[in-house]
Parts: sequence; structure tokens; C-alpha cells
Amino acid sequence: MEQLGGYRLVALLGEGGMGRVHLGRAASGRLVAVKTVHEHLAADPQFRERFRREAAAARSVAGPFTAAVLDADPAAVRPWLATEFCTGPTLTGAVSALGPLASGELAALGAALAEAIAAVHAAGLVHRDLKPSNIVVTRDGPMVIDFGIARTSAEESLTDSGEIVGSPGFIAPELLTGAGEPGPAVDVFALGALLAYAGTGRPPFGTGAVHQVLYRTMHGSADLDGLEEVPGAREGATGWRDLLGSCLSQEPGDRPTVAEVLTACAAWTDGDPWWEREAVAGLIRRREDEVAALVANAPGKTAAGPTDPAADPAADPAADVSDDEPGGEPAHDTRAPGTTVVGRSPATTVAPGAGADTVVSRGASRRRFLRWGGVALAGGSAIGAVAWLASLTGRDGEDDGPNSPPSYTLGRALWTRDIGKASPFRHGDALYLAGADGLIRLDARTGTVGWIYPAEDITDVVPGRQLIHVLRVTGLFSSEIVALDAETGVEKWSTGEVRHNPRRPLELRRPDAPADGDRAEFSVSADLLCLVTHTRYATMWERRTGGNRPWRAYGYDPRTGDPLWFHQGGESEVVGLHQAGGRIAVASARSSLSDESEEGEPLAVLRVADGTVEREIPGGSRYLEAHPGSRGARCYATGGRLRSVDLATRRTRWSRALSEEQTDATITPTAAAGLVHSATYDTLRALDAETGRTRWSLKDIGWPVDRGSPTVSGGLVYGLGRAPEGEETANGRPDWGVHARNAATGALVWAAETGDAESVVVGAGGEGADNSGLVHVSADGTLSTYTAPEPS
Repeated sequence: MEQLGGYRLVALLGEGGMGRVHLGRAASGRLVAVKTVHEHLAADPQFRERFRREAAAARSVAGPFTAAVLDADPAAVRPWLATEFCTGPTLTGAVSALGPLASGELAALGAALAEAIAAVHAAGLVHRDLKPSNIVVTRDGPMVIDFGIARTSAEESLTDSGEIVGSPGFIAPELLTGAGEPGPAVDVFALGALLAYAGTGRPPFGTGAVHQVLYRTMHGSADLDGLEEVPGAREGATGWRDLLGSCLSQEPGDRPTVAEVLTACAAWTDGDPWWEREAVAGLIRRREDEVAALVANAPGKTAAGPTDPAADPAADPAADVSDDEPGGEPAHDTRAPGTTVVGRSPATTVAPGAGADTVVSRGASRRRFLRWGGVALAGGSAIGAVAWLASLTGRDGEDDGPNSPPSYTLGRALWTRDIGKASPFRHGDALYLAGADGLIRLDARTGTVGWIYPAEDITDVVPGRQLIHVLRVTGLFSSEIVALDAETGVEKWSTGEVRHNPRRPLELRRPDAPADGDRAEFSVSADLLCLVTHTRYATMWERRTGGNRPWRAYGYDPRTGDPLWFHQGGESEVVGLHQAGGRIAVASARSSLSDESEEGEPLAVLRVADGTVEREIPGGSRYLEAHPGSRGARCYATGGRLRSVDLATRRTRWSRALSEEQTDATITPTAAAGLVHSATYDTLRALDAETGRTRWSLKDIGWPVDRGSPTVSGGLVYGLGRAPEGEETANGRPDWGVHARNAATGALVWAAETGDAESVVVGAGGEGADNSGLVHVSADGTLSTYTAPEPS
């Protein structure tokens, strides 16, 4: 194994314009990132001197959220530098997987990054390239990497080469004009852009061609729509829009100092740090497992267990071949056969091409890896490409052999209560029951009743941290939203019936004016509560009796219920609403969208600010979330195919056909740890979110198609399956109970005998409480709550 400066180079992590980054190990066993310089740069004496000077300066950076430089040798034949090894997703990956940060979460991130930048500035450096991909989220917090290290001479001069230091969308205007030496204000600008990205899920100066982004940076204004307000802030008080807007000022002197940003963010933090919450912690654990696998499978390591599938009687290279892969390729790469894990749980097929034949280095558990001391790496973003993720078992300790039954334990039953026909749903620590008699809030862990809101005609509920918004639709063609205090259930305000809304045109407020439809939908964001009334259009009878009424949209302030605007749409039924990026999309239909055709009604995109139509997307109602305000990707199961769609461009990223047995498949809309999960009533699959390829597949476990897509939470995917012992059921359906399985591998973690469930609700947990992993199962009017077994 190659050595450099006393470090053993374990694996190549990545390569860039300056050199290569290797995973290395010190003599003490500590894992480090070793960066080596390309030969043509090493031959430049000026570059070597700059490398020496900046490496020495960077070693003086001392901050809790910076990846420390440990050692360097600028005089070596191949100059190198060693830094801490930060294990975790990049901020880009975390936001893509989990969505924009709430106000308190954003404040914790901002305070940590401001501390890191202050440490860089205290060492006499300016980062100059602060961006989401240069932030690694670790169990100890966000770590800033690559600060001011070895800029080439070409990077120093805009006028000499036409190149600039920084990344489009995060680079300060003065760096684009070359006006003076870059100072600390350029990092404040980048910090503002980075926090705007984390709070909205999109870059503040948009995306597209580089010259377009740079032009908007120089001449446009930052897009800060969608930022969550600071809880408890007085009207007119400074909030996120003011703080980040000032950070993104064109003039450096108009920007706040790093200390001022730190003070503001520290005052707005709320609860535990963002990176300690389970959703983020799950992503970090995944990266730790990947690094453990990378170390264990490095040259010189021997995998424990069979690597020849012919020696494994459980291997089944022909499994799951009925699915079409993108581009017409078969589901399995014939270069490597699959590996099937069998035992008391249903068989799991791990797709080859995911490194399945090297699975078996199971001793490389995350716990053992942490004992090795590898808890930190600049360059941790490269770890996300490790292909062995699908082969990890999620189990600590040594494997019992290829044919031994995987162990599992039964979940613990916590409480049971009769709920009749009420529908359960979770939000934070609370479990809500919405039924004909009103809305009930329960403590999710104990089942204790918190409060009861007795009201009829409740058709929808959107819970929040402070307010619960309840939609009531009466039989008199009128609708209203009622806001309840989340802690007490006391009514705070009501919008009143829409027919009395003062924003309606005068001709619609007359007694003889056409009434609104007898159905309604609503959507809530930090900026807008939107209520849409409509009439069913699915059948000719409904169209005639409904009078071909148009849909009507009402905008309200979500904090006070004050009416803001009114808009009247076309004659059609509304099938969905979606808010993102300062827009609200309204999907409509004159017939069912569940048919096999690709045609659909137009998608109307309204501006949140005033309700005016920004644009109509022909046939866009089939993909409700794909509109100009959205970013990222989303998966759909329509027209006999599974698709991943780029929401900003509406382009299909990948598509795979479903067999006749799978046409009722559902799919998780967004990725978790790089995977999406698809299910029919008797099959559960994990697909690579980037390519759509099968990573693993389970038979005799699924999710009834009328109960939504699989639920993924805390690194587990939940489904209904047979008894883990494999016993047949009387009706042939996998309805023994709930399985909690490792989302990355399909390995059974725990199970509970619940019977054929009508609904399964999984909680992600609330702030400051240990309510994650609770599973609420509704069957025959009874709600039962289970949780994972006690750790042994």
C-alpha cells in the first residue's frame, strides 16, 4: 500500500484541477484526507511557494467548525497536504435529501458557519469559495473545508486568464469586477447566498448558464421567497429576508460583519442543533457506514464470507429480471451475479453493479469504524459515490454465515385505543385523529388526550408548530379555515365563509351570484394560506349537478387569517395544490388523471404575493410539483411507469416500465439517502434515486396500493409483510404485520404482529422529544402504537 509523508494511502477519493484527494491513515490509525498536487503545478516554483505560504497560514486556523490542516510538505517531489477527515453529507446533499431548513435549523447552521469563517479570517485568510458543496455536515456539526489552500496563479488574476476564484451564484460582485483585493466581505456575501440556498432549497441567483447566473449576481436581486419567518418576531422586526438581503448587498460596505451575522443567528436558534436531529443524523450514519466499507475493502483487506456466487446456494442471478431499466437495459448487470440474503425473513435480492459480491465485509460496522478514530475528512463529499452502500447490512458484530437466519426482534406495543373511522396522522410529538366528531390531539408515545376540538364537516387538517389549520366544508357550498392553537386546541381565528370574503369581486358578492363549489382544498406555507373551492368533474352527472362551476382561489395570511387576494380559474375540478419558491401550482382535471394517457389539464402557476397567474403549463397537472418555483427531483408512478422528474425543467431524469403485476405500484416521491422505494401489495424495492436501477428487492412484503407509498423514516422503511418465519397466510396476502427494515439494505430490523392494517403512520419525532420511530397501526377501528425493541 502506497505511503506518503508517513500516511498510508487507503483509497482515491477524487481528482480536481489542483490534484488528487486520497483517504489516508496515520500510524496512530487516524483517518485523514491527503491532497497531492498535479505534476505540472509542482514544477512551477511560484506555485510551490504559494502552496507553502498558504499551507502554513491554514495550519493556524483553529475553529470548531473548520477541517484542520494537520501536516504538509511543499518541498516534496509530489507536494502534499493532510487535513482532517470529515464524514457526512455535503450541505448540498443534505438539503437535496431533506428539503429546506426551518428557521431555527437555519439559524444553528448560520451560527456554526459564521464561527468557522471568523476562525478563517482570524488566521489572515479569506475563504473565497464558500458554497454548499464545501460544507460537510458531520455528527459534530457543519465543517468548512478547502479554505484558502493553494490557489494557482491563473486563479489569482481575472484579467490575465479570465478565470475567477469562486463559484457562480455564491461569488461576490467585487470579485467579478476585480475591484481591489478580496476581503472578509466576500465571505459574508457567500455565507448569505449559502444560507439562502439552505433556507429555500435553491440558489438565490438562480440556475442555468454560468454567464446568466453571473449577470443576475451583478445586476439582479436575490430570490429570497419562501424563507421561513423567525418565530415570535415582531412585525417589522429584522428577519431572514433582511439579514440575508444585507449579506447579498452589491457593495461590500453595506454588508454586515461576520460577528453581526453570528449574533443574529445565535439569537434565532431553536432547540437541538439541526445536525443532531434524526433525519440529518441518519444521513451522517450512512456516510460513516460507507467509509467503513471503503476502509474494509481497501487493498490488503480480505472480505469475510463468500465472494463467489456459485458457492452461495442462496444466490439468484435471475431474480427481478422482469423490470425494464432506463434505456432498455435489463434490470441486472450481467457482469456480476446478485447476492440473496435468506433466512427467517423474506428473501432480499441485492442488485449486482452495486457491489453485491463484496457485501460480506460486515465486520466493518460503523461502531467499529468510530473506534478506529475516523470521525473527520475534508473531501467527505466524495464518499457519497461509494457503490457499496447497497451491500451493507446495518448490523454490528460478525456475520453468522451466509445461510444463517438474520436475527430480528419483535417491536414493543405501547398503547391501544378505539378510534372508530377517524384518520390518524403525525406532526412532531403529537398524533392527531380527524373524524366526524372533530379533531383530537394525543401524545404520540402515551396516547394521552391533549385536547379535543369538536366540530363537524372537517375535511382536511394541516398541523404546524404553533397553529393547526382546519378546513371545514359545509353542505351550503361554503368553506372556511379555522386556526387552532397547537398546544391548547383553542380557536385563534377563522377566515369566515368564502362567500363573505371582501376580496371577491362585487358581482360575486351579490345574493344571486353563482356559489362556490361544494369541495375545497388548501395549502399552507410560511407566506400564504391558499384555499381553493371547486366542483367534482369526474362524471357527466357531477358536471351537470355541479353547474360547471369554475375553481376559485383565496389567499390569506397564514398567521392572522387576513384576506390577501382572490383569483378565479377555469371550469374544472382541482386535484392538487403545491407551494414552493413563491409560487402556488393548481392542478385541475375534467376527468380522472389515473388513466394510461399522458395528457392532462393545464397546471396554473400563481404568484404567492398577489394571486396573479405567472404561467399555465399545458398538460402539467399530472406533475403537480414541477413548476418554476420548485427545485430538485421527484418520483411519480403514472401511466404504467415509474419516473423521476427534474422539477425545475420538467424533464424526465429516468423512467422504467412496470410489469402487469406492478401497474398499481407506488413510489416514495423524494429520495432518502440516495434511494427511493417502490411497493406493490407484495413487493418492496429500493431504487437508486439517480438512475432508477434496483438496489434490492423483497417479496412477501409490500404496501397496499390504496394506502400510499412506503414510509421511510430514521433510516428505516416500513411495510406490511408475512411473518418473518415465512409462514403462509390464509388469503395469500402479506398481512401478518409491520416490518421495519433497513432502508439501504432491506435487512429486517424489527417486526410487530398487527394484522392487516388499514393505515400505518410513522413519526419522525419532535424537537426535544424521543418520539421518533413510533409506528401507529389502524385496523378495524382500533389504533395500536409500537416502537422498536429496547437495545440489548
